[in-house]
Amino acid sequence: MRGVRKVALGMAFSFFILSLGLVYWQVVQADTLLANPANRRLILMENRVTRGGIFDRNGEIIAQTQVVDGKKVRVYPKGEMFEPALGYSSVKLGASGLEGSLANWLLGIKKATPTQAVQQLFALPREGDDVVLTLDSRLQSIAYNALKGKKGAAVAIDPKTGEVLALVSQPSFDPANLDQNWEQMISDDEKRSLQDKLRPLEHRYFSLFPPGSTMKVVTSAALFRSGLNTTDLYQCQGSTVINGQVIPEQNDKAHGWVNYNMALADSCNTYFATFGVQAGDKTFLSVAKGFGFGEKIPFELNVPRSSIVNGDMNPTSLNTNLLAASTFGQGEVLVSPFHMALITAGIANHGVIMTPHIIERVLDPSQNTLFEQKPEPWLTALSKEESDKITSAMVTAVTEGTAAPGALPNVSVAGKTGSAEPGGNVLTHAWYIAFAPSEDPQIAVAVIVENAGTGGGNAAPIVRQIIQEALNQKAGDKK
Repeated sequence: MRGVRKVALGMAFSFFILSLGLVYWQVVQADTLLANPANRRLILMENRVTRGGIFDRNGEIIAQTQVVDGKKVRVYPKGEMFEPALGYSSVKLGASGLEGSLANWLLGIKKATPTQAVQQLFALPREGDDVVLTLDSRLQSIAYNALKGKKGAAVAIDPKTGEVLALVSQPSFDPANLDQNWEQMISDDEKRSLQDKLRPLEHRYFSLFPPGSTMKVVTSAALFRSGLNTTDLYQCQGSTVINGQVIPEQNDKAHGWVNYNMALADSCNTYFATFGVQAGDKTFLSVAKGFGFGEKIPFELNVPRSSIVNGDMNPTSLNTNLLAASTFGQGEVLVSPFHMALITAGIANHGVIMTPHIIERVLDPSQNTLFEQKPEPWLTALSKEESDKITSAMVTAVTEGTAAPGALPNVSVAGKTGSAEPGGNVLTHAWYIAFAPSEDPQIAVAVIVENAGTGGGNAAPIVRQIIQEALNQKAGDKK
């Protein structure tokens, strides 16, 4: 009898634990499970839910569900222009990108209206919510076409609000008929050599690259905080030796006597390495952390953390050789184009980096606003005085230095080039960062073109086109 009682108690306890588990997963974690892009239940729900539309900031359709021959079809009018950020939604392939991360809105699950809640409870047909993005199709088109045929990325941000105005990765893919074309797309890329692979699914704006000389805008703050007199002259002789390590200039060019402004404008490696080492590793690391290195960037899509040291997101020290190389964006420094755009935007915004966002608002099927994003600061990387000094040097870089190819008539552009060595016998990555107008910045841009050579020659023209379009069309405004 005692044995039967123990078995009964054991079974009762097991059912109790099971019940707790069911309550936890079905009630407490229900929204989390539904929001997970890997949850195919979201995809299967679309048999009775009409997925909401995705629109750019001016109301242009980016993604929409239409009924064709009695079947729901997801339509992407802009083709591959918004990929891979936009992503896809497929019963066969699952969901990715914004189509995946915004599924709880697009399917009317998050903050469901009373009507949607009743329809969901009784598994009735219903409509999801519409999502309006901060992206501007005009800027996206300029960046997409300028990068077409290349490997690279472009990011444009409103420095005052953190709104992402353009997010382009090339090569990309056409989301139409992806179920049928998937195997062929993957197979075609697998046949290419490692160097020639297109990697169309890769979010290159989130990929990590050595930043090259664009890193000097970060190092600048370390120089200021070390007490460096920025008007003092330094003689650049084409190279220098620090702790037995040769620090060369690009093409061994001797810049002669330069102060801080001209050192940034001419992209003088030896100047930044010499005074960066004098500033010390603690100051440099503190500045880098202040710009978000090692930090999780708050954004609707996952952005890998940038780092100064491989495998250590919060280093407390750097040896002299690594510090010297890091000051001009080599060594082990890795940063994403997205983060580099945020850094540029922070300089433009008097040192304050705003929290980046790509969702502007969400509308229910009756077009009532369910959610609207408000600008919020993320980090204060610089004082206004420090940002003003860097801005002045970046303007000089455009008017008199290596960043001149980014210049625009009658507009004061603040820019910086970068030619980053990725390692191996390949061309450098071409970087260019800029914002404009320098006195009242409306847009900040970062562009990388992989293995393309110099930033001035290959990335600057793309940035110039994006800024020109933004200022001509006032891309931050509605039509």
